[in-house]
Amino acid sequence: MYLDRILTLVSNLIPLAGVWWWGWDVFQVLILFWMQTVLVVAFTLAHIHKLPATALGDITVNGVVRPATHRDLLLLIGAVGLVFCAAHLLFLWVIFSGDWSKRVHGPVSFWQQMVIASGLWAPLLVALLAGMVGYVLTPPRPAFARRLGVRMGLADGSQSPEDLGNLLLGMFKRIVLMQVAIIFGGMLANSYGSMAPLMILIGLKALFDLGSGKPLGAGSGRSAVR
Repeated sequence: MYLDRILTLVSNLIPLAGVWWWGWDVFQVLILFWMQTVLVVAFTLAHIHKLPATALGDITVNGVVRPATHRDLLLLIGAVGLVFCAAHLLFLWVIFSGDWSKRVHGPVSFWQQMVIASGLWAPLLVALLAGMVGYVLTPPRPAFARRLGVRMGLADGSQSPEDLGNLLLGMFKRIVLMQVAIIFGGMLANSYGSMAPLMILIGLKALFDLGSGKPLGAGSGRSAVR
């Protein structure tokens, strides 16, 4: 099933229309990509939460090695993701905000002006749907998805759960490589002040998303990690 890939493609095509027809600027596009990165982190946490306890590996606390729990990993990865996203937003705001800093004065005005009024909610909503579909389709699947698959004559998909190591690797590789490309692409578009670099940036980001080959927030393998 490729519904999640189709939704990912759509969420990357909408910014092209935003730049071409609705006049989105560099900062709006970069903020959209930042919000999609937040979704990557959120769905990675969701994937970790549904992993069986036997797939969580070990963790060292005060020099003592013990089996990791869902709470351990959710707190650790959540904290890392929060720090990364906060630092990246600060960087984008300082470098690219321009006149937006005069219109946005807090979370409420950010949401009203940056997301709702400008239309960024549309690709963000599609990206959210892609992540939800990916969450449902990636083993271990929720009970309702397994029952639906059986009724449709599809494989149960409850075996071979996503591997924790590759799940985390996929998240960090995705957010780091994507954000580095976005930062330099944004600087290029800002410097030249033309639409072409921004269109190229959106196209490259779309290719990166589709080339990952996995649902939003999912990893890329199944090997056991301890």
